[in-house]
Amino acid sequence: MNQNAFAMIDKERRKKLAFHLRQLSVGLTTNDDFEDNVMNDVTNGWLPEQYYRSKNAKQDDAVIIPMLEMCWGLYDDTREHKLIVSDRLSDENLKVIARCILFLHSDYEYEWPYEIFLLRPIFKRSLLEMLSILVINILTLGWHIRNYRKKEMEAFEEFKKLGAFEYWPFFRKVDYERQLEKQPFLKV
Repeated sequence: MNQNAFAMIDKERRKKLAFHLRQLSVGLTTNDDFEDNVMNDVTNGWLPEQYYRSKNAKQDDAVIIPMLEMCWGLYDDTREHKLIVSDRLSDENLKVIARCILFLHSDYEYEWPYEIFLLRPIFKRSLLEMLSILVINILTLGWHIRNYRKKEMEAFEEFKKLGAFEYWPFFRKVDYERQLEKQPFLKV
């Protein structure tokens, strides 16, 4: 279940994040504009990939951090671009984004444990950690990193078994199906 002691749903910020994610994912806005908009509307001035460091993040709607980390992986932050032409998202990625937007418009709490969701991305490591990993890998001829990645993949496989992972960020298939029935789009 949700490990956030202050479990809450922030509908306003969820809807803003959903809007900005949609704009980004279909190529209506650049990655730089997405980050600016998210910083203004969702993270109180923090870049999406650094929001987890914020004091507010500890008491926030539990879906915000994993959603921001997922978003950050959609684009190349070393250049300004839209997700069009060669940067266009795959159909499979767009399905995940659609599910994320649907979740952000729901009243469901985020129930996946955060700690292992994205296998501790490299940007969360300090420079000292990065240097020590490099030295260890040189000394062990790469054995350390192979072993570490194997353990990460095993942990990720265990993580996926906690719920209906194919419906992430929903925890259960039934929650996804219920939200589809009351989804806020395409109503006649």
